[in-house]
Amino acid sequence: MISQSQGKRHVAGVIWASTALFALTGCVTVNLFPPDQGLVEKSLRPANGATEKVVFLPIRGFIGDEEKKGGTPFLGGKTDQVRLLDRELAKARRDPHVRAIILDIDSPGGSVTASDRLYHRILLFRQRTKIPVYAFFGDLGASGAYYTAMGANEVWARPTSVVGSIGVMIANVGIEGLMKKVGVTDRTVASGAEKEMGSPFRAMSPEDKKIFEGLVEDFYGTFLGVVEKGRKMNRATLIPLADGRVYTARQALAHGLVDRIGYRSDLLHHLRKELGIKKLQLVTYRDSEGGAPSLLGMETGGVGSVSAEALASLIRSLGPTPLYFWSPGGLTMK
Repeated sequence: MISQSQGKRHVAGVIWASTALFALTGCVTVNLFPPDQGLVEKSLRPANGATEKVVFLPIRGFIGDEEKKGGTPFLGGKTDQVRLLDRELAKARRDPHVRAIILDIDSPGGSVTASDRLYHRILLFRQRTKIPVYAFFGDLGASGAYYTAMGANEVWARPTSVVGSIGVMIANVGIEGLMKKVGVTDRTVASGAEKEMGSPFRAMSPEDKKIFEGLVEDFYGTFLGVVEKGRKMNRATLIPLADGRVYTARQALAHGLVDRIGYRSDLLHHLRKELGIKKLQLVTYRDSEGGAPSLLGMETGGVGSVSAEALASLIRSLGPTPLYFWSPGGLTMK
């Protein structure tokens, strides 16, 4: 009969022997920092024996860096574009077969900060990996989307792309007249005269406007500097082009705002020559959790589906918002 102490020694011996066996055979792998399992690679067309990859990464709709469940109508997307691109570039960086990145951009731009963060992430990726990045515009590559593209090695446009809108605006709406009509009074208490500047509940004073114009000029100067560096263009040449207008692809090419015009097949032919590789596999990444942002990051329900609480929050959010965003007839500073 086996005593209790003998049984404990037997169990301990089995555990020790099992651990040693696994260590010797390499059957156990403990990964304390597992890769992002949320993204899966999807082939865009049959590989046909190609092993080296070109990764298409879409940047679509409003460029923002806040993830919102339903998106904010007019001024916000539901996808954190910066976090998403971080994850995608990290996955590409881990794959030794990735030879180039194509940013498939179709966007009117977005917030100043999100556009700048995307631009910065692209530059860092290029510096750390030496993998070339190509910006490829779809229907629209305007304002913050154009700013983002300045981080790429080359900028391409499709023949029908609309490009440019170099500039910044402060989105602001005033509803003080409406409040008077419905008998609503704003009783906000602020610590200083300019603490509530840009509030939709009061008229904009000359001093308010002067301060906002200073902000616009500063952000505009940053945009000009990014384009100067990205396009290797002096400011005297750039300024006449950077009044906020958009250009057709041919106009943009003539002004030096893009490098080439073509279709995806033209870009891939160019890449094969540049990389010296005859066969390239075309892939993209998809979130395994599913879901994709809709146009401008909004739900299809639009304003009509917004609750009273959400509408009140929206009105308050329509304060001063710096944007690298092309919005014909949209919200502008008065």
